[in-house]
Amino acid sequence: MTEWNKDLEKRILMRSRFTLTFRILRILLLVFLIYCGYMFLINIIADKLNMTRENAYYTKLATEWTVPNVRGDSRFEKEELTFFGTQKLSYNVLKRVGNDEKVIGQATVVNRLASPSTFSLSHPGQKQLNEFSFSLPIDPHTGRKLGGNAWPNVWETLSMLPEGTVGELAFSTTSFMESKQLIDFLGKYDLHTLWMPLYTGEFVDYDPYLTSRGDNLLMVPHFGLSGGNDRNENFHESLQILWLDQESLSESEELMLKNMEYLLTNKSKGYYEQFLGLGHLEQKYEYLKNNGFIVYGAVVTGPVKELLKLQDVSFIQGEQLGEVELWNWQRDNK
Repeated sequence: MTEWNKDLEKRILMRSRFTLTFRILRILLLVFLIYCGYMFLINIIADKLNMTRENAYYTKLATEWTVPNVRGDSRFEKEELTFFGTQKLSYNVLKRVGNDEKVIGQATVVNRLASPSTFSLSHPGQKQLNEFSFSLPIDPHTGRKLGGNAWPNVWETLSMLPEGTVGELAFSTTSFMESKQLIDFLGKYDLHTLWMPLYTGEFVDYDPYLTSRGDNLLMVPHFGLSGGNDRNENFHESLQILWLDQESLSESEELMLKNMEYLLTNKSKGYYEQFLGLGHLEQKYEYLKNNGFIVYGAVVTGPVKELLKLQDVSFIQGEQLGEVELWNWQRDNK
């Protein structure tokens, strides 16, 4: 039997420390490998689901449909996927005045694998992302003619602006119109039509949320037609039509129905209602598919003196002047 001494004690302590250190390192290595395997697995799942690009694409669409003359940039920035399967992406929010687009805010999408994702828009320095409003020309309940929510001194302001400027103008119409009818009429002017509010069966097929009524006004949440968007199977944008004209109108309408159909077929109601904020999407889709695209206004942009010509159009009401910029216009840049 080995006699106990200080050297033996020292050797035993050294061996114990080495064994303990080795076990700790082995545990840490195992934890690291498990972490790497877990992160590798959830990244594969996220890539396979294509959640980041899909959510970016459809939040941009929802913005275009619900905010007049506002869209999301095709480029976005994303952060690394976290341990809990959360990934944040952001992109600029743009509006067009004349032929130029300007950044007016930022969209943020928080993608989550294990819980609902969230989508928000920020627009520093602005009370609202877009203050335009459009009144239905006829009350569907009573058939009574309604007026538009005109801002004061719009035409006077336009008449005083110099010719070297371009502007943004919104208006309602005195009756419901087929989209082609309004586009054909606006095609006579040196303007671009950017967005048109759609009638989708409100108060007949369904009761919309958050309506606004006045003595001679009836406004519903914005839902409108903009230039069409398409994407490939990996949700990379493959087509973006910047404005509506006689050549692009039919394609833009078809693409809108295609995108709506995908959401209704492949996504839950919570996805397009809570996440995207697209209420009554099924009723709107069915109405557009069965009745065509019925509009009651537009947002247009172009030279201010060209906008001023709309003052004499008998079916325009509720005119509202948006932003004005220095000249940046070319008629033949389609």
